[in-house]
Amino acid sequence: MDLTRRRVVKGAVTAFAACRSADSFAAQQSNSAEGQPFFARLLRSSNASVANMLERTGHVPQARSGGGVGRGSTVMALAAAYCAPESSYFKSATLIPLLENAAKVFVDAQNKDGTLDAGNLASPPDTAFVVEGLATALSVLRRANDPKLAKAEQILTRFLVAAGEALVSGGVHTPNHRWVICSALARINALFPAAKYVDRIDDWLGEGIYIDSDGQFEERSTGIYSRVTVNAFITMARLLDRPALLDPARRNLDMTLYYLHPDGEVESVGSRRQDQTMALPISNYYLQYRYLAIHDHNPVYAAVVRSIESKPGEGLVEGTNPVLFFMEDPLLQKRLPEGGAIPDNYSRTFPNSRLARIRRGNVSATVYGGSDWPLGVASGLASNPTFFTFRNGDAVLASVRMGGEFFGEGAFHCETFTAGDNRYVLHQRLEVPYYQPLPKQLRNPQGDYAVTPAKDVRYWSKLDFPHRPMGNVQTLDQSVTIVENASRFDLHFDISGHDHVPFLVELAFRPGGEFTGALQELATRDGDKVLFLKKGNLRYRVGSHIIEVGPGQAEHQFLNLSGPSYAAHGASLQAAGRRVYITGFTPFRNTITIQGI
Repeated sequence: MDLTRRRVVKGAVTAFAACRSADSFAAQQSNSAEGQPFFARLLRSSNASVANMLERTGHVPQARSGGGVGRGSTVMALAAAYCAPESSYFKSATLIPLLENAAKVFVDAQNKDGTLDAGNLASPPDTAFVVEGLATALSVLRRANDPKLAKAEQILTRFLVAAGEALVSGGVHTPNHRWVICSALARINALFPAAKYVDRIDDWLGEGIYIDSDGQFEERSTGIYSRVTVNAFITMARLLDRPALLDPARRNLDMTLYYLHPDGEVESVGSRRQDQTMALPISNYYLQYRYLAIHDHNPVYAAVVRSIESKPGEGLVEGTNPVLFFMEDPLLQKRLPEGGAIPDNYSRTFPNSRLARIRRGNVSATVYGGSDWPLGVASGLASNPTFFTFRNGDAVLASVRMGGEFFGEGAFHCETFTAGDNRYVLHQRLEVPYYQPLPKQLRNPQGDYAVTPAKDVRYWSKLDFPHRPMGNVQTLDQSVTIVENASRFDLHFDISGHDHVPFLVELAFRPGGEFTGALQELATRDGDKVLFLKKGNLRYRVGSHIIEVGPGQAEHQFLNLSGPSYAAHGASLQAAGRRVYITGFTPFRNTITIQGI
């Protein structure tokens, strides 16, 4: 199976495989009683994957080759199945050749410098992600003290020692990569103690740990990389005996409590990474909340853990079953503290992210104005133009966006964000000038001028824009004030400047529900079907949960919010889901109400 890290992350939303084997579960120590049922559930799921391996291979080891070798989930599942006394495969000799072969795949895939190719070529960070699982497997295999595991241990040792050499000198691409490498080195050091591993960790830590007053790390990646970073700090704190490293982990987990939707999804619209348009579950944080719930006797963290355990099909960490981590660290099987509840009635603003979260029971809303506009659209930048999301139970309005046909500028991106007394004001002013002749002293006979961007960065040209006088400046002043009143949200739009500019509000609903209302369907050029709310209110029902939006109007059919970054490459910017549009012309001073009923 050829898996890059991006594919692994995408697999995080996959539910547990059906548990097809009936494993025994022996009674354990009384202080770990509450950890037993979920451990048993994880082990059954993990063993189901082992059963599938045996069926596919016919008990004959099957080597894999190539650069994409995954994260080590096969090795981890086989190690857990063999070493757990509760497993129906406990000490089954049938698993030994499979385990040896699965470990050998990683050795065979290693480059001469100890790195792996995993999407990124000769990648120290991707190698570090693999080290987490394989080092954990080796730790568990060692504790089994079983001579039949000697060869598998030797293969894993060979991989990890070579990987360690790569990680003591290898570099990174992103902020979280530093801590992933440090975490991997801490794991290797726990198995093969050496000063060079700790020295490299200290070199990276010497850069300082960024966490803002909101509790966010640099990438603001609540769906993916914040968990990765929290996990790295907990691992280093535990294996290096550095309890101070738990502080940034706690601060981020505290913040994440207020990013939770009622169904356990984590709000990620403000991320600077690929999760800014993804829906990912809190189950990815299971091990981190569980560890600190028990370590700190934190009942609120324990409530998060119990909520994850209560949901069928949850518990995977970015697509990987975490059962082996329970076996490596006995603390995870201890009893959770009693009491505690996940916050579900609040309005909280996170100023550094320019984001507000509101929960009123089953109603969950996000106001967002923290885009990195106008820096561009790229990995590492917050570029999602969604400024509001709303949920009522299972009914999800995943995105509200707006924009006008104003020189192809595209969607609204908030420049200023103010919050107070359940009132949130988002504003952006667009100015598009026309350019005058260059001053005579800056001209040259060849007409050869610097390639520079226009003031609004819509386009570049050899016109030396910064030195040209500007005139006839056209403006579009965009403001939306969002007021919450007992879980009802009134969105007051005030769009002015040049008159008769086509303007739209785009509402994207997660599929799975039914619409009612004065809706008109239109097929777009790419074959997609969208809806216009012509008047009155629409209702979107999913089961017993309803979202009501209105009033509508449909004065034009201009639907392009893409902007120059997309248009220059023939691409388009479209929110995922069933899109509904409310359209008008400037001055646009409408109020749209969104509420659950």
